Amino acid sequence: MNPLLGVLRRWRENYYASKVFSSMAKPIARTCHTFAHGLRSHVPRNGVNFRLPNSQVLRIGKDSGISLASGLFWGGLDSFEPETSRTLRFFFSRVATFVDVGANYGFYSLLAAHWNPNIQVLAFEPVPQIFDRLQRNIELNGLGGRVNGYCVALSDRSGPAKLYFPASESRDYESTATLAQGSWQQRQGWPVIDLQALTFADFERQHPLKLEVVKIDVEDHEASVLRGMQAAILRDRPFVVCEILPRPHGNEKTREMINSLGYTAYWITPSGYFRVTRLDFDRPGSTDFLLSPVSAEGEVVTNLETLWNKRQAVLAA
Repeated sequence: MNPLLGVLRRWRENYYASKVFSSMAKPIARTCHTFAHGLRSHVPRNGVNFRLPNSQVLRIGKDSGISLASGLFWGGLDSFEPETSRTLRFFFSRVATFVDVGANYGFYSLLAAHWNPNIQVLAFEPVPQIFDRLQRNIELNGLGGRVNGYCVALSDRSGPAKLYFPASESRDYESTATLAQGSWQQRQGWPVIDLQALTFADFERQHPLKLEVVKIDVEDHEASVLRGMQAAILRDRPFVVCEILPRPHGNEKTREMINSLGYTAYWITPSGYFRVTRLDFDRPGSTDFLLSPVSAEGEVVTNLETLWNKRQAVLAA
């Protein structure tokens, strides 16, 4: 070490000098932090090329997910649902298929394909305007051969359905469209898109595959999607990552559906995966759950390898 640098370091660590300089620096740091937060909040990024840890580049196109592009640009990979993203990345590196129900602009579908060059992805997005942009992102990333998009609303019955689609004040389309009857979207009188819903069982007759990992984000329509996938879930026993927001009805139908499948629900948190038997509790910071075909000893799982290895053993038996 340079002798002068050593002297300076010892001097700045002096009791009195450190008190003076740290007291002067703290308000500057606070101001810089506030300024940086303001930049992230008020200066969006429309389109981004983001380099992943494996050196692959994930591209979000123009007007094809501005909030998503902004998050990646300003905050990196962990800016968007960090615990859920880490959970899915764990599975992406180990599986051959990923089904993305409610794919939106395609973040997790694109991430899966860039994370694992051998994975096949099925991305379901029922809102035509958002689906068009999902397709743009798939093409922009050169993933047309491995990420297949379907403008389809999965449900528990095939036939005509109404999708309630809230308006948006930004260039991003609102991502809270739902098929759920009695939803706040319906009560507030938002525009309706008439479409054809499809059960996964009917879809699979034309597109057979083995389920390994499924992500569901369908705004209070979770029970219906799971019911429509019931036969495939019972056959293949995939892991399911599912957003379940607190609702006045307590998500009882979803809880009953999870139980009927013989699955265990784990709440995804920064501290691990907490086994839950109810879905009506407050959950600030995280609204996603891992629905697992196997369970581990204890109430908290801190290593997903435990569940993964146990499922592999069950399938091999």
